Amino acid sequence: MTHTISKTAIWIGIALTGGWGCASEPNLTDIQKQVQTLIIQQEASHKQGQQTIDRIETVESQLDEHDFLVGELIKTEEEASLDTRHLLEKLERTSAMLREQIEQTRSTTQRRDQDLSIRVKALEGRIDNVIHQPRSVSESPEVATPNPTSPSPDPKETQTGTPTVPASPGESTGRENEASAFRSAYKVFLNGKYDRASVEFQRFVTNYPSTTLTPQAYYYLGESFYVQKHYDPAKQALEQVVSRYPSSKYRSHALYKLGHIMMETDQRSKAQELWNSIIQEYPDSPESTQAKEQLKKSGLS
Repeated sequence: MTHTISKTAIWIGIALTGGWGCASEPNLTDIQKQVQTLIIQQEASHKQGQQTIDRIETVESQLDEHDFLVGELIKTEEEASLDTRHLLEKLERTSAMLREQIEQTRSTTQRRDQDLSIRVKALEGRIDNVIHQPRSVSESPEVATPNPTSPSPDPKETQTGTPTVPASPGESTGRENEASAFRSAYKVFLNGKYDRASVEFQRFVTNYPSTTLTPQAYYYLGESFYVQKHYDPAKQALEQVVSRYPSSKYRSHALYKLGHIMMETDQRSKAQELWNSIIQEYPDSPESTQAKEQLKKSGLS
């Protein structure tokens, strides 16, 4: 269009100056002015068009840069999202591993605590047996394992040196067999061989069903089964102590352990009942304090 206007202006100029000499002077001047005006407008239009083209190119360049930046941003977001997913997966794996380690540690600690508790009670039993050792032939013999390095005591004296009436050979042999059987089972128990201890204590209560050591044997029979998570036979053994030997010092121990068995077998109300019975019947005993702690810990108080 610019070239067309230019050519038109040239032809008009030629016509005015030579081809159309008949035109009047005023008209020629006006036409020349118009031609000059058209040329100026043409240049202005050309300049404006060039500016428009420059602006279009600038906008196109900006659009290209914008598209590039958008693409880079999307790429960065995708990479960041991928990195985040990988990080979360790693954290989840680490968390699962830590939870497993914590659970293993908790389980190990619980078993160790149970074992220590059993050993402490066993030692208390041995101490009690030493304190309440037999002073006459009608009482049960001492069960505590003697020190193999110490000299054998005089069979006519107790450890306190008090003379005792000699027992008949058959009666003495029976008590010695009873004490020996109990010591054998108890030693296995203290060594942590609970499966074998349960067998030996079961043999003891079968062979000696009505001796002063029988309730103690039933209790450790229940403990041996409990540590192995054999809750039904453990419950049966401990219930023998509770029902058949109401005056035994092991009754409160048996009630406390029965409460744990009830908790392990999802019988929380029975556990609460058992622990409350200890608090009422044996208020000054260590088992009473432990029962209160368990009730609070389990949310049953």
